[in-house]
Amino acid sequence: MINGTDGQDNVIDNDDKNKASQRVIKISAITVLLLTLSYLSFPTISQWYSAIPTIEEEGLILNKVVRGDLVRDVVVSGKAVAANAPQLYSTEIGKVTLLSKPGEAVEEGQTVARVNSPELIALIKQQQTTLEQLSINANRGMLADKEAQLDLESKMNTAQSLLNVAKREFQRADLSYGKQIISEVDWLKSKDAVADAQRSFEHAQKRVLFAKERLQFEKQHREFLVQKEKLVLEELNRRQQALAIKAPVTGVVGNWLVAQKNTIAANTAIMTVVDLSEYEAELSVPEFYADDLGLGLEVAMKVSGQDIRGQIIAISPEVKANQVTVRAKIAKSKALQLRQNQRISARIEFEKKHNVLMVKRGAFMGSFGGKYIFTLVEGGYAKKVAITTGASSVDYIEILSGLDEKQQVITSDYSDFSQAEQIYLGG
Repeated sequence: MINGTDGQDNVIDNDDKNKASQRVIKISAITVLLLTLSYLSFPTISQWYSAIPTIEEEGLILNKVVRGDLVRDVVVSGKAVAANAPQLYSTEIGKVTLLSKPGEAVEEGQTVARVNSPELIALIKQQQTTLEQLSINANRGMLADKEAQLDLESKMNTAQSLLNVAKREFQRADLSYGKQIISEVDWLKSKDAVADAQRSFEHAQKRVLFAKERLQFEKQHREFLVQKEKLVLEELNRRQQALAIKAPVTGVVGNWLVAQKNTIAANTAIMTVVDLSEYEAELSVPEFYADDLGLGLEVAMKVSGQDIRGQIIAISPEVKANQVTVRAKIAKSKALQLRQNQRISARIEFEKKHNVLMVKRGAFMGSFGGKYIFTLVEGGYAKKVAITTGASSVDYIEILSGLDEKQQVITSDYSDFSQAEQIYLGG
């Protein structure tokens, strides 16, 4: 008799079935959890495997590549200076009396200082005496000339009288010779006497004419000496009048350059007078931009919180302390109240480009010399790409190649990842 399989069978109750189902559910849950963890940890594992640094996105500055107008400029500083601020000088040695104080308003032509010069006063008196002496000599010379002319005219008259006598003698000799009363020799002697008297009279006439010319020259010479001395005296009087130093413009007294009642040398600066009606900006530009400077360039300035415009009107031909000094004309404005040497911040505009691709100025210019930049790509990554830059302004850099419009780039500090080719932006 063949035995059945009843001995191999086990009786399973419902409790065992429930336990088996629970094990299957637990295993499935553990499997799903492991798969989820593997999926979430894959970027980190991939980054660790590929040596990609993770950078917190909150600490980065992101900017978009935009298209617009780029103004190539440079920010400089300077001061406001009066366009007309002359210094007043004393042209003579003497003691100075300052009549206007610093900050005091003065009008054009107003006497602001006076110099007392005893040496100049003494020199004027000497020249006045010399002029009087020359005038007396000129008058005396006129009398001497008249006397000399009278003597010459008297001699000419005497010669004429002798000529008349010789002519009458010749007439008598001619009659006598015709009647053969005198010899031919006596007649010839009488004729020669007339010729001699004629020559003497003509010479006397010439001496009178020559004397008149000579006396006229001597008269002019004396007049020239007198006129010369008058000019010398006029110049001295002008110098004396210049001892009263007057304001050349309407404005205010700047600074005293000498002490009150001091004895000063000639050509010493005494004070400055500032014309408040027109100002200029004196700006210091780095030597690097010297070749870009030119007359007429636009300058945007900020003074006391106000924005004003101007143009470069003068450029210094020399470089001092790696700086080039330029002057910009400040447009007049009633609302703008400037002071001498007031601080000014300015922006000189070298060039304006229209419709160019540009990005905010950032650390990529210093870290990579403007040759590379990190740009955002898909998946939360940023990749280093090569770029070509062009003109630059205070705020923007022109992008010639390597980027497209609306791309986002990192413009903050690159020191934490400057050696990486790619970074991951963590949350």
